[in-house]
Amino acid sequence: MFVDKETYERAGLVGKPYGAKGGRGSKPRWMVTYNLRDPSMLRGRKGYDRLIYACKSVFTQPMTWLFCNSTTQIPNPDPLQKFSPTACTSTSSISQDIAVLQPSLDVDPEILSENDRESLEYFATEVYEWFSLIRLGSSRVEPRDSIDPYLSRYSVPGDDPKESKVCKLSWEGFMSAQWLRGLLMDVLVACPSRTWFSLSATSFSKSVSGNSDDLTILRPPSATGRYLMWETKSSD
Repeated sequence: MFVDKETYERAGLVGKPYGAKGGRGSKPRWMVTYNLRDPSMLRGRKGYDRLIYACKSVFTQPMTWLFCNSTTQIPNPDPLQKFSPTACTSTSSISQDIAVLQPSLDVDPEILSENDRESLEYFATEVYEWFSLIRLGSSRVEPRDSIDPYLSRYSVPGDDPKESKVCKLSWEGFMSAQWLRGLLMDVLVACPSRTWFSLSATSFSKSVSGNSDDLTILRPPSATGRYLMWETKSSD
């Protein structure tokens, strides 16, 4: 929870300051985080009682909460039904035959044999940027992109990128790690061994600036049993 100073002091909960210090024109905020599965959250414990008191006496206005059912079975009776929940099901968005200029997605064997970490990081950065532009639907990766170089100096990496077509499947919603792992297993089974694929997952943003954590996995086309993984962490 992100609360202002007055609410934070009235609630009596344990938190920490949030945001840049000394920012002009911005009111200080505090961030309060609770793990409801922690032993201190059992009924009768001080942490639990303090949170219940704050909810009854300070946080009195109705709020909308987002819950994720990480299992395939719904308990009976469903404890959420008495709150009249709105069920939301995430459906896939499919974009087929996207024309792109594709760089080489295979790591140069010489880089691996010589353990050249600097070259590997350079290759990985360029490929990750290319994937990010595809996810954004950017025109910079299109074969006949004619952007003014004054506006963008990006070019697809590599000496001889090839024209190719890719398919993009996207889901947006509250997914569990178990669901994502199952999706990865399905892709591994469905795609032939010499076919490359990339899987990315991005967390909800926790800040006004929109920064979020991201995990991307690539199986190169000519590297059986080898994968590249990028993990980016928000600075917030």
